[in-house]
Amino acid sequence: MLNIRPFLLLLSIFFSSLAQVNAQEDIHNWQLVKDENAIKVYLRRLPYSDYKEFRGRMLLNTSMDELLSFINNASFCAAWRYKCIKMLNLSDGYIYKLSSLPWPLNNRYTVMHSQLQFDKKNNIYTLRLKNIQRKRLPAHILAQLPEQENTVQMRYSDGFWQFKLNGSSSIDITYQMHGDPAGVIPSALANQGITNAAFVTLSNLKKHFSAQQ
Repeated sequence: MLNIRPFLLLLSIFFSSLAQVNAQEDIHNWQLVKDENAIKVYLRRLPYSDYKEFRGRMLLNTSMDELLSFINNASFCAAWRYKCIKMLNLSDGYIYKLSSLPWPLNNRYTVMHSQLQFDKKNNIYTLRLKNIQRKRLPAHILAQLPEQENTVQMRYSDGFWQFKLNGSSSIDITYQMHGDPAGVIPSALANQGITNAAFVTLSNLKKHFSAQQ
């Protein structure tokens, strides 16, 4: 009978090495652009987009229930999310968010579908966000949206919040998003605000929970 154990061992070594290479490539693709107030912001280029993706990281001392309650509360959006004018919680996990852009540009909005997942083994919550174009939305979600008027829906606004529990009160937060504002906004101009999108949002989040202690 053919002994396949050496073959399986080689496969195991191969995929383990491949995972390490991919992890190293992921680290090298990200460029640290801001490290301030215990908040780190990284940027990277994607091969299919002129607009950069950001990743912000920090530690926060709070409970998961309080953190999720605050982040999901639409009425708080303008107070802490970068450039947020308003946010609406729609049905079935859909979120509408309107963000301001400087004149003469039109304000941008997203209609994101959110999904919360929990990795019990690693104690990680992940809140995934994906922008769905207006024409592809279910009719009952479309009916809940404000009138479009002179606003423009972003082409992409996809990413996630990730919360890794460290003990009873410490949470390792990762906020990662990639957006494409659509329209005629030059990528050089849009990329200037991407660092702030991560840093200002996380800074305001940190200030809110620091004030609660």
